[in-house]
Amino acid sequence: MTLSFSLPTFFIIFRETTEAAIIVSVLLSFLSQVLSEPKDQALRQRLARQVWAGTVLGLVVSLIIGAGYIVVWNLYATNLWAASEGIWVGCFSFVAVLMITVMGLAMLRTNQMQAKWKTKLFKALDEDNHNQISNSNSKGAGRFAYQSRKYALFLLPLVTVLREGLEAVVFIGGVTFNEEWEAMPLAIVAGVALGWLVGFAIYRGGNHMRLHRFFVGSTCLLLLIAAGLVAKGIAAFESDRWNRLTNAQGDDDGTYDPRVNLWALKCCDPKKPDAGWWGVANALVGWSNIASYWTVGSYIIYWGLLSAWLFRLDAKRQTKAAISGEQRPLLHGEGSDAVATGSGEGSSNSRGNNDLEITPA
Repeated sequence: MTLSFSLPTFFIIFRETTEAAIIVSVLLSFLSQVLSEPKDQALRQRLARQVWAGTVLGLVVSLIIGAGYIVVWNLYATNLWAASEGIWVGCFSFVAVLMITVMGLAMLRTNQMQAKWKTKLFKALDEDNHNQISNSNSKGAGRFAYQSRKYALFLLPLVTVLREGLEAVVFIGGVTFNEEWEAMPLAIVAGVALGWLVGFAIYRGGNHMRLHRFFVGSTCLLLLIAAGLVAKGIAAFESDRWNRLTNAQGDDDGTYDPRVNLWALKCCDPKKPDAGWWGVANALVGWSNIASYWTVGSYIIYWGLLSAWLFRLDAKRQTKAAISGEQRPLLHGEGSDAVATGSGEGSSNSRGNNDLEITPA
């Protein structure tokens, strides 16, 4: 039975959907906490509609761009792909490795995401900042800043969902270059559904939920996929070179250069229809029943360089902490404008929610 579920697609969609869902859930949770009085119900509903309008618009635009990408690829790039499949696979592999690695390392700090976006919201919605805008030298710039602040609850989810959607399109194009399109719809639906379920849980849990472990785990999965793509990219370049030397077809399975071959197993082939868990291992960690010194070596080198980089970042952080004599808080401000989060009683600046004015659309 052919595997009709793309694991790389699922993990990428799940990750990007979760990131967007966090922003939306933080916005809605913020409104529920700040506008909790019965008299604020109408204003809260109006601002919540801004959030959902921005979210839906960003999702629709992302779907349109994604559909256009698929159509262009299937109509115009098929012949170009077939002419030099190995080179395309190798190039896409390394582009995907670079993007997944950079984004994975950056998102290791997403345990601060809730606090960061609440801080941005306070800065965007606090009417005290309007005085600074009014006193700006440029009247046009001040009006633009005011309008941006006024519709912040529409713009923030719009930009966030659009960004995550475009990232998902690029990532899927790089990771699923050699997978059947029939395996993607179910994976996309499952990833979106589970991602929004996580966002709903965050909204219901408020500040009580700790996301650091969740994002570390999901980042580890993405880095495993990236490491596998390194080996797949090298294997694609090797296969293309060997096929040109032997005049073999680009899609001939089981062909390899015996001069650099490390192992060639007759079993455990992840490309077979009945591969089962070997297909899962190929999707997650890049397993192949044919390997060379270069593919295995590149896999080890990737993890070595990544580990060295992470150790360097950790040593740098510890050095800064030792010099300062104390660990900096996740969220800090200047004087009375500091924002506190994670108490389970809602988040507000030290002046209290009574001084916070929100401009409705």
